[in-house]
Amino acid sequence: MKSILLPLTHTIEAATITRIASELALQGQGSLTGLFIRPDPRMAIPFMGEGLTAEMIQHLCDTAETEGKANAAKAETAFREAVNRQGLKLLDTGERAEGGRARWRVVTGQINDHAGRSARTSDLTVCLQPDGDAPDSDDIFHDLIFRSGRSVLMVPGSYTGSVGRHVMIAWNGRAEGARAVGGAIPLLLGAEKVTIVQIGDIDPVRPDFEDLEDYLEEYGITATTRNDTDKGESIGNQLLETATKIDADCIVLGAYSHSRWREMVLGGATRHIVSKSKLPIFMSH
Repeated sequence: MKSILLPLTHTIEAATITRIASELALQGQGSLTGLFIRPDPRMAIPFMGEGLTAEMIQHLCDTAETEGKANAAKAETAFREAVNRQGLKLLDTGERAEGGRARWRVVTGQINDHAGRSARTSDLTVCLQPDGDAPDSDDIFHDLIFRSGRSVLMVPGSYTGSVGRHVMIAWNGRAEGARAVGGAIPLLLGAEKVTIVQIGDIDPVRPDFEDLEDYLEEYGITATTRNDTDKGESIGNQLLETATKIDADCIVLGAYSHSRWREMVLGGATRHIVSKSKLPIFMSH
């Protein structure tokens, strides 16, 4: 991975995802960009002018501006310390260098102004698994999945391992899965082991796990294959159980093959895996 993006806000606990993103940048001798999204101070005024004097409005804006700058400075310090521990060289704006390197950027606005759009020119974006204790994590994750058009690595905040030793591909022959595999090729090339898992039979007009095995062999990637019986339960749960059983450290998955709204109402493999996984999930939509 030559270009990795790490979107952050002041509510995101960044230690785990910064470590994972730094390791991947170092492995690929690429760049990691920490993108801190700072709220616009004007957003601190919910009802501009309604019962507020100009002096009060200015005071609220100034307070929000000061707080935003303090949060950005705190996040930058933590980022610098983290990437330095991983051996990345932190570059100034406009500076260029070879090898694993990192940059820091601060932008102002809402998450949906910056996260997905900025990710469009990155090979991979690393983000935190949606967590109710981190209010911005859900917004960042979904903005990346639905608006970036690029690969996303979702990492649980409690994850202590690395990514890429044993990669499991959850395969169903759909376009989203194919896009995820294509984006994951650099990760698969560096893996010690790759396992393709297909649950039950799939539509015969779709490529199956054997077709994917042949495709990967064109890259020199030798994969172990499993065509597991559908147990008639949650496909998402079955995939997570299989990943644990085979000791995978990452799952490659096509995200939201069904409509996101259908999954929210009826449930689905992506929704289950996103909410329950204890492993990093490499996704594309």
